[in-house]
Amino acid sequence: MKPNKPDRVGQVFAALGKSVCYLALFVGMQVAVMLPAVFAAVAGDITGEPAENLYDMAGLDPLALTLISGLLTIAVVMAVYLIRRKELGEALWLRPVPAPTLLTGASMAPTLYLVVGIGLALLPTAWKESYDEAAAGVDSGTLVGFVAVALVAPVVEELIFRGLMLNRLSRAMPGWLAVVLSAATFGVCHGHPVWFAYAFVLGVVFGWISLQTRSILPSILGHLTFNAIGQVLSLLPESEDGMELVTAMGVLLIVAIAAPLFNRQAIGALFRRAPKAVPTAQAEGWELPAAPKNYDYDPWDE
Repeated sequence: MKPNKPDRVGQVFAALGKSVCYLALFVGMQVAVMLPAVFAAVAGDITGEPAENLYDMAGLDPLALTLISGLLTIAVVMAVYLIRRKELGEALWLRPVPAPTLLTGASMAPTLYLVVGIGLALLPTAWKESYDEAAAGVDSGTLVGFVAVALVAPVVEELIFRGLMLNRLSRAMPGWLAVVLSAATFGVCHGHPVWFAYAFVLGVVFGWISLQTRSILPSILGHLTFNAIGQVLSLLPESEDGMELVTAMGVLLIVAIAAPLFNRQAIGALFRRAPKAVPTAQAEGWELPAAPKNYDYDPWDE
């Protein structure tokens, strides 16, 4: 006789507990990388003398530390699952998908960026100034900054918040609730209230895409595109009339309209589940896989 499965409440708490562990890894790695700098700063405050540390001597800025912590997080997660000989496609939702489906996140990213930009422009002046101050270090204009923000950060964040957290939560609760919880956690990790708001929106969109496709590859590409747009716009020269920014936003608007139109079939497929047998549509490469069977409860089987 098979042992009884845990009740639903137990399943939910177990999934939440595992998600907390993944979050602790994400945050803990950042803290570990920055800890020597914190100790040096505290020592300087106590002694009244500026204390040099390894980061100062190496000329590392905060974005360099973000890059290092991100790479270490990815390395730890991948190493754990490879050592355990687990299928990454299942364990981390790193499943290959057809090219049009892969591009769904990227084709929606320009529209998301415009929506976020309009929202930021409509903020009260005090909120906008507070947000600009908090986000000042993100757009550094350096190669290290670009790699950290536009390449490494999207990969590690999608791996943690969608590939691990959403993956597990969706097995123990309704998909929409799992998306909301993972998106809220994603927003909280960004700190500033304004940052939380739009990170939550992005988390919902990328989470929904990941849940529908059962893969984080489309959301990784979408996240990469979103962050890259911000980095490219930050490099624009400033002028008194602001025509450079107006021109760039005009181009972005055209792309935001054209990209979803070109990929409309794959985006439309996100709103429905493909039937079990649709050879013609699958051959065209834009239909989603059939809805998976209900999971037997074992969210830690990876």
